Amino acid sequence: MENTHKTQGQAEGLAEHAQSCSPAPKWAALIDDTIAPAPQREVRANVLLAQAGVELGKVLVRDHGGEEDVSVGPNELVDLARGNVFYVVPACDEPPKRPCTKPPKLALFVDDRPEVTLNPSQTGKTIRELFGLRDDVNLVRDYESPHDEAVGLADAAPFERGPVFITRRQHAALSIIVNRKRFNETDGVKKRMTGRQIAALVSDNPDATDVFKLTGGQSEPVPLDKEIAMHDCDEFRVIRNNVAGGFEPSRIQRELDQLKAGGCRADFIQQPLAAVIYRDVPTRPGYAHLAMTDVLVVVPGGYPGQFLDGAHLPAGSPLLGRVAGSPQGTIQADGRAWTLVSYHPHNGGGGPAWNKDRHGFHTYLDEILCWIHRANN
Repeated sequence: MENTHKTQGQAEGLAEHAQSCSPAPKWAALIDDTIAPAPQREVRANVLLAQAGVELGKVLVRDHGGEEDVSVGPNELVDLARGNVFYVVPACDEPPKRPCTKPPKLALFVDDRPEVTLNPSQTGKTIRELFGLRDDVNLVRDYESPHDEAVGLADAAPFERGPVFITRRQHAALSIIVNRKRFNETDGVKKRMTGRQIAALVSDNPDATDVFKLTGGQSEPVPLDKEIAMHDCDEFRVIRNNVAGGFEPSRIQRELDQLKAGGCRADFIQQPLAAVIYRDVPTRPGYAHLAMTDVLVVVPGGYPGQFLDGAHLPAGSPLLGRVAGSPQGTIQADGRAWTLVSYHPHNGGGGPAWNKDRHGFHTYLDEILCWIHRANN
């Protein structure tokens, strides 16, 4: 049975519209192949039945991707984001109330033409493909206002943000130039964009780029997270960051920024070797030999595809021989000597298997803390 109470996520979504004064997206249901416009995302079943012209005495049934469909009482509140494809049956044929384990069918609408899918995670590209539209068609999400939202090929277009779209085949008015190539709204250009979104027009890895706006022969950096207004014919330059030894320094810096936000001191050095130095890593409370120590971890050449491994302690540290792992050779960095310890958390040393999309220098600190905490007296 349809839940008549708003979930927390639904309430937050409605609050977001209210706080930002942004228009709400249009919603519609598909009932026995008839489009029934809805006044909002949540609407009572009898309103949908009336909009579809269904005769009295019929029962609305939500269509799922299996045989376990769910009937909806006439006064029940229907959340169309949880499935907007329905059919009607006589009251005597109403399916029994039972839990449904299959995902609901979802109807998307482009220019009042419906297509049904089970996938709520669409993009501008997949919606165009679903409706057989060319990539250069200007697709926009339809809102309850004149200000609709352009949907570029690479833009996420989740179902929960509204299933109703229209096309505008005229030439897109707003275009910008990135690395001497012109891009417009069809490609994802918007009235306001971040440096990261600008870089994504020409780079598969926008986080590893520097973005500059070119004006009158001068260049001004555009931070990846800063949003700026776009004007027709604005020109930008996107430069891939230097790659040192096969890894991306920008990724390491982002990981260290996460640590710094929590009060951890950690520095990335590139000379005489690429490494991260965790500063003032604490030992366990009351540990007799020292209260804290610096730890150096070398950046592997294939990072993040190659996992982090080992750790260096300051030469002569009382932790040497007390932490797990045997002391190895010595290196010079940060103006002092460091001794490598054969510590392998991601290679049989008790830590999780390395996942380049989840682990990094921000999570390696967790392993270092455990390692230092368990040092022998």
